Amino acid sequence: MATESVERIRSGFLKIAGYSIPLVQSVPAWTGLMTLPFASFLIMMFTNLPVNLSIALSNFFMPFLIPEKALIIIGLMILGYSVVYLRIRKKEGLITSGPYRLVRHPQYLGMILATLGFTSWSVWILNNTFGIGFLSPSQTIGVWFIELFAYILLAFIEEQHLSRKYGESFESYKRQAPFFIPFLKINRKRARPSEKPLIFN
Repeated sequence: MATESVERIRSGFLKIAGYSIPLVQSVPAWTGLMTLPFASFLIMMFTNLPVNLSIALSNFFMPFLIPEKALIIIGLMILGYSVVYLRIRKKEGLITSGPYRLVRHPQYLGMILATLGFTSWSVWILNNTFGIGFLSPSQTIGVWFIELFAYILLAFIEEQHLSRKYGESFESYKRQAPFFIPFLKINRKRARPSEKPLIFN
């Protein structure tokens, strides 16, 4: 019976993925590329669960796994707010206000936090319920690290594009806003030659 439920969930997610492909193809290429690691992660996590998906989601409001659920909620809120803010102000050019004032890639930060919460929750389910997923707990964590690497790589590629497009404006913004982690600024001041030459007698 449990196997039938897992198979039903897997086939459902495969259908969703099949319908999602034309949708992703209809939006701008970068948006599709940006959401690909996140969508792939969610499909792998939910098809990997050894328990019925509806049971797992119904436990969301139960008083356990609080840090994981907090990460999921915070991550999805950051993601949603960043997407809406960007859509509203996209015509203004380089966006450096709102969530983009705190970090340069708040959308990626939201996805990373949410998927970290899902990863920890999935590992708990794999370790504490009946059944076995097709990924082990360590492989599940490995999938999250692959997604993290994908978003760091995408962020670097995006910054190369923004640097070419906005030039010094973007370089100045880079000095003001951290990459992913709010309030973490890495000082990269270049050593300036002294204005007066040193004279030795």
